[in-house]
Amino acid sequence: MERLPVILLTGFLGSGKTTLLLRWLSDAPATGRRLGVIMNEFGEDSVDSQLIRQPGLALEQVSGGCVCCAPDNDLANAVERMVEAGGCDDLVLETSGLADPDNVIDLLTDPDLLPRVRLQAVVTVIDARWHGDPAMDPAERILARRQVQFAHVVCLSKCDLVDGARVAAVEAEIRGMNPSARIVRLPFGLPDLAALLQGVAAEVEVDAELRDSEPESETQPHLHQQYHSLTWRVPVALDRSRFEAYLSGLNPRQVVRAKGFVRFQRQPESLYVFQSVFGHAFIEEFRGPAKPDPVVVLIGPGLDVDLQRERLRTLAFGGPGRSVAVAGTLS
Repeated sequence: MERLPVILLTGFLGSGKTTLLLRWLSDAPATGRRLGVIMNEFGEDSVDSQLIRQPGLALEQVSGGCVCCAPDNDLANAVERMVEAGGCDDLVLETSGLADPDNVIDLLTDPDLLPRVRLQAVVTVIDARWHGDPAMDPAERILARRQVQFAHVVCLSKCDLVDGARVAAVEAEIRGMNPSARIVRLPFGLPDLAALLQGVAAEVEVDAELRDSEPESETQPHLHQQYHSLTWRVPVALDRSRFEAYLSGLNPRQVVRAKGFVRFQRQPESLYVFQSVFGHAFIEEFRGPAKPDPVVVLIGPGLDVDLQRERLRTLAFGGPGRSVAVAGTLS
């Protein structure tokens, strides 16, 4: 039996992995190859899975934590189900933004899986606005470097939002970390998946020296162990202006990532998707075929779960201290 090619899609929280995956899914019908997806998210609910869900898509989820440290059989079972179903010709594993690719590669190259799948490439998405920011936590820097070092292709996202000098500086830094990786600037001129992987071996090998190259001083618990998440199901339609104020009031160093689905009071029949990364937020109407339940997911190293749950309740139902609860910035 032919082994199923696997593309490992990695990159930090909010870098643009799911946006890139959506592009691949859009292009797939023209290629004649069926694309399957295993989605891993740090929070309890998989918001990104709802964004890509479509009729006929072979989709599995590994939720509730980073796949790199989930029980081995969680990922293995998801891969086995994909292989047994035979519903795809290529498989993309999108990891949580907090996952170390080294650990995931270990899982994908386990002797029990090797007869069924082959790791074709590691594609890492890097946010040109965020990468190398002086405010980055040292642990975030280490993880970002690991994600670049293991990549065969680096997609530099959001290049339209920063000046050319900044993009060139990030590219130079990436080349210093991984001289052999192909670098593609997004959103400009993205090739289709086959062209993107052109030149990558049919089955990649990961340099053993790289896997042991992390300096002793940088050895520490995985970054996700410092992060917390909150999943809050939204029971009512919200006031849009107050919700926007809530998002803008989040401290981006304590709530790195916010995402989910909401309904607004003036248009309760419409569903909106929102995203926020390091304080950069947007909201747009969700037009996907699925109609997920409204939910807010918050992820961050300084996330006060109880405080944010109370602020969201106040946002939904009002009550004493409304202005502080909605617009106050975490200290």
